[in-house]
Amino acid sequence: MDICYPEDTDWGCALSQQEIDSLDPDVKVRSEALAWSTLSALLGYRLSLCPVVLRPCAYRCGGGTYYAAPVSGSGSVFGPYISGGVWYNSCGCVSDCSCTTVAEVLMPVPVGGIASVKIDGFTLAATEYRVDNANRLVRTDGQSWPVCQDMGSASDAVGSFAVAFYPYLAPNDLLRYASGILAHEFYKACNGGQCRLPSGVTSITRNGISMEIPSGLFPNGGTGIREVDAIIRIYNPNGLKMTARVMSPDSARGRVQTWG
Repeated sequence: MDICYPEDTDWGCALSQQEIDSLDPDVKVRSEALAWSTLSALLGYRLSLCPVVLRPCAYRCGGGTYYAAPVSGSGSVFGPYISGGVWYNSCGCVSDCSCTTVAEVLMPVPVGGIASVKIDGFTLAATEYRVDNANRLVRTDGQSWPVCQDMGSASDAVGSFAVAFYPYLAPNDLLRYASGILAHEFYKACNGGQCRLPSGVTSITRNGISMEIPSGLFPNGGTGIREVDAIIRIYNPNGLKMTARVMSPDSARGRVQTWG
């Protein structure tokens, strides 16, 4: 399976355009993939290399309201009811902040960026929605989000509702710059040239015996490249290895395509 990563790696601060054009295309692609994957790992996997496609679905409760239902200012919150002999809480969300109804979808994780929103295969303009509180996709054109869809259809087919988004952190100009610097070093290493990447081994001496023990390519959460590490510290100042997540039975519902 091909590795997905942004196509706009910024090599401009490492090489001239003439030098970039002369690079071996296969090695260049491999170097870019390594650079972006490395950045993602060093940022605690918060950096999303490609959009994730979410197929939102509604809880079948409260009259089929959407999971993150329209918000009104009436003052009530969740209302329990019985369906099939089982108690449920309705999905109606109520806020004292608004005097009008707002159609919104509660996203499963914080949103770093929206690539597209499609309904029935048609792409909505970016002016027709916004993201609030990092995880609420709000419709701003006066229409409502679909409360159901055909999960058996393609994400761009009639009857579908698909949100392509970047979880947590989307690629930006700083990260494109860092990936270009890092890709250049991987390119030199692949061709046997001198590069600024760490060697990945540590020399120690015990009882008069010298040993070299592999310590990982980036044991301290950095690359050893000053300009790249400065950007890593901006987005991961505490050196987290993995993004923290809280699981809850009340988490947003939806179907995320992972393959195919």
